[in-house]
Amino acid sequence: MRAEHDQQEFATQTPALKAIPTQGAASSVDAPTLFEGLQQRLDSGGASASCAQVSGVPSARTCALGRVGLLKATGETLSLTTQGSTQAPGVTALILVEGAARVAQGGRETALGAGDLCLMRTGKSLELSLSDSFRAAFVEAPEAEIADRFPLWRAAMLTQIPGKNGVSAVFCDAIRSMHHWRESLAGEGGERLADVVIDLMGALVCFAVPINGECVRQSLYQKDQVKKVIQLNLRNPELSVELIAESVGMSPRQIHRLFLDEGISIMRWVWTQRLEQCYRELLQSDSAHRSISDIAYTWGFNDSSHFSRAFRKHFGVSPSQARRRGLAAEPQRVTV
Repeated sequence: MRAEHDQQEFATQTPALKAIPTQGAASSVDAPTLFEGLQQRLDSGGASASCAQVSGVPSARTCALGRVGLLKATGETLSLTTQGSTQAPGVTALILVEGAARVAQGGRETALGAGDLCLMRTGKSLELSLSDSFRAAFVEAPEAEIADRFPLWRAAMLTQIPGKNGVSAVFCDAIRSMHHWRESLAGEGGERLADVVIDLMGALVCFAVPINGECVRQSLYQKDQVKKVIQLNLRNPELSVELIAESVGMSPRQIHRLFLDEGISIMRWVWTQRLEQCYRELLQSDSAHRSISDIAYTWGFNDSSHFSRAFRKHFGVSPSQARRRGLAAEPQRVTV
């Protein structure tokens, strides 16, 4: 009776959402991302379908909460294969309310039963199968934000998470409530709640990774210490991973692992920070008497030609153009 009540509530209390039906008892979709795979059915003519659940016909309802996407799906069976996309990669939490699910991605596979959750990367190719009269919810957040806040997030992907108590139960309750009140959560309120959702997904990461929360905090602390060492030594042209590792009492391998979630290598991050400092100095009138090469050498570069090419590639202008912009923006001094 409870399941029947929940399905009826889902069908009648979401007039602002779009129904996405498919034809037949089973459906297979090939699409760049998970949400786009379901949206394809809408584009193929399902927009006018009834909001009521039809037995054997999977349907999905979507809405946005700021930069977080929500999707509820019900049906008998649904098979989905996605290609993945690097344009706007996301991390999606699958909440399986009823039925069974199987998710495969990156050589890993997990099976879920009713009440389970798992996290997956929707920017990467994946295979998803839902069966046994499923009812599920999907919550997608920007991958970059998850990676920035929770360095160990990759280890949590495709881990079966029981959803009956603790952090996962709080997450499920929060998503259910936000979906129910979505029409009054538009605008700034929606964006603030998006932050809440991302933090809760981070809590799921900590819960799913087979270590305790103290280890996660230690990882964040170590990364912060590494960045401080880098900032203090940006002017040193001999700065290397080995020197950084020695300064913080870690191995080079540990240093590289800490920066996996930055999307760039640690030395590329160093290179970017040096370019940013050079750019700031070129904009300052107090540095107008210094040559561009001198500024580049001061911030750890040892080849002026390489610096100029890297600067233009990063900022879209040459160092001399950046300097002229800075001087033009300076207020004119009036002599009395």
